[in-house]
Amino acid sequence: MEFFNVLTASEVHSIINKLAEEYAIESEEIHLMSATGRIVSEEVTAPLDLPEFNRSTVDGYAVISQEVMGASESMPSFLDCINEVAMGEIADFLLKGGQAVYVPTGGMVPEGADGVVMIEYVEKLDEKTILIHRPIAPLENMTRIGDDLKEGELIVSKGKKLTPYDIGLLAGAGIHHIKVYKKLRFAILSTGDEIVDLEEPKKLGEIRDINGYALSSLITELGGEVVKKAIVKDHFDTLKEETGKALDSADIVLLSGGSSVGTRDYTKAVIESFEGGSVLVHGISIKPGKPTIIGRVGQKAVFGLPGHPASALIIFNQFVKAYMDHLLERPQKEFSVTAVLLGNVHSSPGKETYQMVQLVQDEEGWNAVPFYAKSGMMTLLAKASGYLRIPERTEGLMKGEKVKVYLLKEVDI
Repeated sequence: MEFFNVLTASEVHSIINKLAEEYAIESEEIHLMSATGRIVSEEVTAPLDLPEFNRSTVDGYAVISQEVMGASESMPSFLDCINEVAMGEIADFLLKGGQAVYVPTGGMVPEGADGVVMIEYVEKLDEKTILIHRPIAPLENMTRIGDDLKEGELIVSKGKKLTPYDIGLLAGAGIHHIKVYKKLRFAILSTGDEIVDLEEPKKLGEIRDINGYALSSLITELGGEVVKKAIVKDHFDTLKEETGKALDSADIVLLSGGSSVGTRDYTKAVIESFEGGSVLVHGISIKPGKPTIIGRVGQKAVFGLPGHPASALIIFNQFVKAYMDHLLERPQKEFSVTAVLLGNVHSSPGKETYQMVQLVQDEEGWNAVPFYAKSGMMTLLAKASGYLRIPERTEGLMKGEKVKVYLLKEVDI
């Protein structure tokens, strides 16, 4: 029997980063309409000022603020309304002392004006004269050229995942096409004689393909695409054949199951059977997820994930996602909240331990309730809000301690 040469999580991250540096992802130019959720492959700067003209943020009268400084209900300021600016119209005149001009929300404020009085505080005395009943500060109720964006200013950085708000900003700057990384292509092979797909009849002793569907969903959520998903029985030649097909079509191959030291686990042997195939990691000193394999075939990464669903998904979040982020030059972020631990948590000596918790909020803030379940149970992740990361040299955590909870999903705040 071959035993693991276990590495620390930090050592594994170093290996993953080096592996990612040796694999290049191509870019493509796409229309802004289909860019939400895609990863930007080069920084985008503003081609112009936004707004391109001084613009009113209210319906009202553009004025010189100094001329209405002392205006009040009892002592209004008198001004001559010399013009009205329509939406989309160029205000190509200079506003002088004693003058005002009507400007709708979004309309151009003429040169010379440095503020807009809301229409609610203006009274028409006759066809020409208006009374201002309230003072304004300089630049009140208007945006100036470049207030939103200045020409040459960075709009989105390389590696940014585009949100609807980014799309709006890019559209406002007149950018209709953008360069993004091609979606990372994944192949997922769920291995095991006991695994059956959702549409297949299931006998007692068989289990549904939980990992294939859960991993596919995670990949889609992170902006990748699954180009192959299959269930492969525990047979070396069959697994090698399917892995070869997966390597032809995907950037990253995930083998779910078959990573422990059991005699019917072929993941390590399959990786090493390919020309240019080698195993870089065979065991990580973490719990859950110790029997994890990471290898390469040529320049492509192959991850052998544990068969237990919760373990497989934790390993994906910790290491496969980190590999994706490095490939796409995306900042590696983990969102967390500070909470008070509501129970004692024990860790495994010599292993970095991940403890699932549920977050509960009270008047004083967040509390973390340890959530115990065996690694084969999907409820461990479906019900958990996040996890604690306990260093390998820490014996455990005590009830009442303040802890950092790394979020697995959005939490209502």
